[in-house]
Amino acid sequence: MGCSCYADIEGPAFYRRDVDIPASWAGAKIVLQFGAVSYYVDVYVNGMLAGSHEGLWTAFDIDITRYLLAGQSNTIDLHITKPADDGDRFPYRNVLVGFIPYVSTTFGGVWQDVQLIAHRAPIFSDVHLSADPETGSVSVSAQTTAYDGQTNVSGLSWSAEIIAPDGQIAARLDAPFAYGRLAASLTVENPQAWSPSTPDLYQIRLAILKEGLPISETARSFGFRKLETRGERLLLNGKPIFLRGVLSWGWEPRTLAPNFSEDEIRAEFRRVRGLGFNFFKLCLYVPAPRLFEIADEEGMLLWLELPMWLPRLSDHLREQSQKEYAGILAQVHHHPSVVIYSLGCELSADMADAELLEALDNITRRATSGVIVCDNSGSGEAYGGLTSDTADFNDYHFYCDLHYFTPLCEHFRRDWRSPRPWIFGEFCDSDDYRDPAELVENGARMWWRDLLGKDGGIHRWAYRDQELLVGGLNLPFSDAQMQAISRKQSFIYRKRILETVRARRDIRGYVLTGLRDTPMFVGGVFDDLGRSKYPADSFRQFNSDAVLLLEQGRGRMWQHGGDRPAPKDKFNHPSGSKVTFRLVLATGEAAVNASQLKWTFSHKISGKVIAEGIMPVAKTLNAERLHELVAIEIAMPQVARPEICELTVELNASDGIRRNSWTHWVYPAASLENAIIYDPAGQLSDIPAARIHDIAEADGSKALITPLLTGEIEAFIRSGGKAILLHTGEGSLPALPLPFWRESIKLLHSHAVLADFPHEGYADLQFYNLATDYALDTAALRERFGAEAVTLIMTRLDARLFQQSEYLVEISIGAGKLYASTLRFSGGTGDQVQSFSANIAGQWLLGEIVSCAF
Repeated sequence: MGCSCYADIEGPAFYRRDVDIPASWAGAKIVLQFGAVSYYVDVYVNGMLAGSHEGLWTAFDIDITRYLLAGQSNTIDLHITKPADDGDRFPYRNVLVGFIPYVSTTFGGVWQDVQLIAHRAPIFSDVHLSADPETGSVSVSAQTTAYDGQTNVSGLSWSAEIIAPDGQIAARLDAPFAYGRLAASLTVENPQAWSPSTPDLYQIRLAILKEGLPISETARSFGFRKLETRGERLLLNGKPIFLRGVLSWGWEPRTLAPNFSEDEIRAEFRRVRGLGFNFFKLCLYVPAPRLFEIADEEGMLLWLELPMWLPRLSDHLREQSQKEYAGILAQVHHHPSVVIYSLGCELSADMADAELLEALDNITRRATSGVIVCDNSGSGEAYGGLTSDTADFNDYHFYCDLHYFTPLCEHFRRDWRSPRPWIFGEFCDSDDYRDPAELVENGARMWWRDLLGKDGGIHRWAYRDQELLVGGLNLPFSDAQMQAISRKQSFIYRKRILETVRARRDIRGYVLTGLRDTPMFVGGVFDDLGRSKYPADSFRQFNSDAVLLLEQGRGRMWQHGGDRPAPKDKFNHPSGSKVTFRLVLATGEAAVNASQLKWTFSHKISGKVIAEGIMPVAKTLNAERLHELVAIEIAMPQVARPEICELTVELNASDGIRRNSWTHWVYPAASLENAIIYDPAGQLSDIPAARIHDIAEADGSKALITPLLTGEIEAFIRSGGKAILLHTGEGSLPALPLPFWRESIKLLHSHAVLADFPHEGYADLQFYNLATDYALDTAALRERFGAEAVTLIMTRLDARLFQQSEYLVEISIGAGKLYASTLRFSGGTGDQVQSFSANIAGQWLLGEIVSCAF
């Protein structure tokens, strides 16, 4: 492909076409009609400038009548300049380019259809309509102009006719004609509502008639639908709805521009629905018209985020954005599939001030009906923007480690604010890993892999150099293995986040980031080859209208003279303990007529049942509610070694079976008999082991657990001692502040410490309360102790930069061993458990490290 050859060229690019104009076109008004051009175009006809246009997303016409020669060949030239870099004519941050340049590069040229049209009758333009599903009222207006400049209306009339989904005429109006703005109101009796389940489309046809015969016509499809908020509720056509969306940036490697074929659009919608989504966010781009038409036909709900991202505010951008937004909305407002508009994304105060956002909000609300609007997706307060807004709903973009998600939600919820629904405009990205061997075309790596994106670069995303960087690490995992590991991790991350969302009454929808992998993003639900990364049946268990949830009661503890929250570990359990769970159903748009609930707790590997139960649940579970179904108590098995178990729940209902399942880990009691603690600052006060107050008391008969590495301790190790350094932040060894669940792949090495620690080859929720904000610097460890001295146990591979760091290592120092870890054996951050005694997995892992020390 040649796309990559021009990625950094601003232009102008020159297009030329010779066109034979029929002699019969003499006397007609002839226009060139462009679907869209990126970004600026001068149109020349027979060497004369006929017109210009600025704007990447809007359709436009150029009247070329007076430059053409009827009955002859005519030359049409286009001089096109695309958005480019600072110092060029149109720097990309000074214009509305959306987000495509940040995930790939800017694109330029004629990217939608061009038509040459001859008019010999009055012309319709700027058609606007709105439809009220409650009353059946349809308001329509259109601008009309004479093709020849004349204003004679003798013998002219006009009509508006509505065609129902069954092809019958539902309403008609006939009226005298006059040039200028025509307007009419029609009423459809008993209108059929448009919705995802019943995407019933009407069509309105406008005609200008002469002596009763049509001489000019135009038509628009539309639907009767209304998305609205009532307090914290979100209603579509008066009925509850929960939005489950996925985010698209419009990336298309074949064209760079977001111009997709009909088959591609329909297939994408089918695959999205197959994963349980009912909603599709067009993030900071406006696709070609056919996508909106197919969404109308297929019943796919759309969020159109208008293309303002990271702009440099100027007088020109202020004026141009209002012009472009008006043009975009004129094109798309009649599509019933578009139910949400946002004016921009994560805008700080210097990017969009109150005056601009108010102007854009007014333009949007005047142009649309039956929709909800957000002025700044992500919210101004979260991104240094305006602290007040005109949005119809709360919209945040939380990209966080698992254990910080609930605290973030609690922090941003304020019951003193006017109630409105909460919809995550984007969130829950989860990077995985590309297998480069799959991305080869005609024997060469795919061209787009060399792209770095705008405002990115190798220091932020090193995907271009992945093979070189990973190859230099000499990890004992193949690319295919790391891809499989990363996708299992991203599945569990997304499952946990989405289930947490559904357990909150105030949240009425979300948009998951994102749809597909791009040159600068490897967190799509579909990979670079268009394949789903997750089993669809498993993903729908937590991404459907009704979702089964696993919940627990709450606990408190008395500490330092007062009550504190005492979170429980939901998934790690002591051998033989009795654990109580509450099974909950989150409903969305539909009530569930339940009859019976069945649960099974079994060994995950063998499938052998440990406990099970069947309970009647004979009741109607209303829509948009959280329903506690039953409480179950499970006696964990008595185990001598850790066991991986699974709880599976099935709810029988009149419309089918809802299922969900969760992995659990059961541990025998951990022993720290062979350990002593040296902790002069009291950082490890909750770990129950014998303590020494002077390092000289350590005689080497037991492993030394300590939060610091001093010269004395290093000398103890060098003389044959064994030490365990619990290094939860910056300190004795070089450590890097890094997220645990995000932007990384956890690699569990074959090592004695992990031989009896329960895992299936990847980091699952057994690490929830061990997750940390720090990892040890691998290169610095090897430099300090020697590469051969450092044995890896648990590695962090940065999924964006392909840099290596460590969560757990074994280091040979002289005749002894040092085990160093940044994992949080006492939890204590976010909504983790708050003590070593509550961290069941932490207890066992520390016990295994102690055992391996001898």
